[in-house]
Amino acid sequence: MSDTIYGDTDPDSVGTWLRRLSSKQKLSRAGNLVLGNILARTDTASYMTASELAEEARTSVSSVTRLAQRLGYKGWPDLQRELRVRYMANLSVMEVHRAHKSSDSPFQASLRWDADSISAALRNVDEHQIERVVRMLAAAESIYVTAQGSFAAVGHALNHNIQIAGYPARGLLDVPATMANTVVQMGPEDVLIVCSYWRIYDVAVTAAVEAHARGTKIVVMTDSLPPALEECADEVILVPAEGTSFFPSLATAMAVQQGIVATLARLDPERTRQSLIEMEASWRAFKMLHRSIPSIPPQF
Repeated sequence: MSDTIYGDTDPDSVGTWLRRLSSKQKLSRAGNLVLGNILARTDTASYMTASELAEEARTSVSSVTRLAQRLGYKGWPDLQRELRVRYMANLSVMEVHRAHKSSDSPFQASLRWDADSISAALRNVDEHQIERVVRMLAAAESIYVTAQGSFAAVGHALNHNIQIAGYPARGLLDVPATMANTVVQMGPEDVLIVCSYWRIYDVAVTAAVEAHARGTKIVVMTDSLPPALEECADEVILVPAEGTSFFPSLATAMAVQQGIVATLARLDPERTRQSLIEMEASWRAFKMLHRSIPSIPPQF
């Protein structure tokens, strides 16, 4: 194993993350062999099956599985998924594009990939955690949603739907100056939701750190967790965001935020029903839609 790998001091690097996980465990000789191969060949290991990795390390599939479990994962597929996310976070857009070259139809490959990612989220996202997050949002005086780049679309939808459900949400999307001005107004009764994926935006980390220092509760929706966000987050919802081309996929992040809002709407149906009635009336007053809107039924 190279000195470069072990000498890496970047707190967000793959090597630092793996060393931090493994330092808490006493690994077997076989486990160390597997770990060494992952560290030395992160680019290829992040796409290998357990049997391929075992062959590279000259050990067994069970050794690969046991290493993943010792590091806190159910098995190699779960560890591999996070390994790939962290590896991709250190690549440029062109490097990501090259890593995803495939002979498949780009359209079909993209849809299949998103379907698999949503299935993984369905298996791995803890519904009890979603309920905790929803109760935190319901109790908040103000809810702030920050997202940047492509994922500003996810943040916009989340902010919009929280408002429609009848809760006080405000979007902080792609405007650093507004973010800086707003963070100083946050306090212990507020919640900041950070939607940041792939290469995490520094403005999102700064907002979370500053808001946390003011007592604001922090909910992070991401595919990888930098130490700076880990230290200030009250809840972390890990969601796959890797795509099949040079840009990340929004599909799973969008599906998860829809699930969060659906759960929020169910928490206090009368509050949401009343909000829907008022929103519909407002849309009529502003003549926002092309066609007239049917009235809300008595029961929601």
